[in-house]
Amino acid sequence: MEQQNQTQIQRQTAFKIPIVAIIKSQFVEQEGWNPNYLEIKGNHVARINLIAVVIDKQVSDSLATLTLDDSTGVIQAKVFNEDVKKVIDINIGDPVLLIGKPRKYNEQMFLALEIIKKVDPLWIKIRRKELEKEFDFNENKSHEEANPSLNRSGEKILELIKSLDAYNGADINEVISKSNMQESEASQLIKELIKLGEVYEPQPNKIKIL
Repeated sequence: MEQQNQTQIQRQTAFKIPIVAIIKSQFVEQEGWNPNYLEIKGNHVARINLIAVVIDKQVSDSLATLTLDDSTGVIQAKVFNEDVKKVIDINIGDPVLLIGKPRKYNEQMFLALEIIKKVDPLWIKIRRKELEKEFDFNENKSHEEANPSLNRSGEKILELIKSLDAYNGADINEVISKSNMQESEASQLIKELIKLGEVYEPQPNKIKIL
């Protein structure tokens, strides 16, 4: 009985998992009332605690889909029917904390959303630092260390973003044009800074420092 209770508690735990691990982990479907789960580091992860930025939102009467980016990857969260009201006040560019269950449809992972709320953007960076201790998803660090120019050029891009940010973020095209770099080089640096968790996109074509 004690072992059964411990298993039930584990199933109800919402694990803090980065998106890259959600996408890459094995998804196990079970029969009956047993919950489906992801096999992650020896845990049966049936509920996930995620902090990410909403980069897209699609809503109909019976379905709402949020596309989420936590700088390690991108995943969708979905709510159905009367639960669509849970995301009415959630907008593109909002940093959010959500609890959801992993699901798979047509070989694509998504989260069945249970709880969602807006949070301070700083929590994205805090969560990433927290998860770096447990998950090896920050492969860009070695690339940065091998490329000192990424540090110098990256700092230039960060300064531009800061100076051009009119509250709702700096225009990405303006940052690129004023960087005096090749468009491909500046675009790649912005992508690297997003992956490193230094900046995020509060809305399409806008970039903001965390």
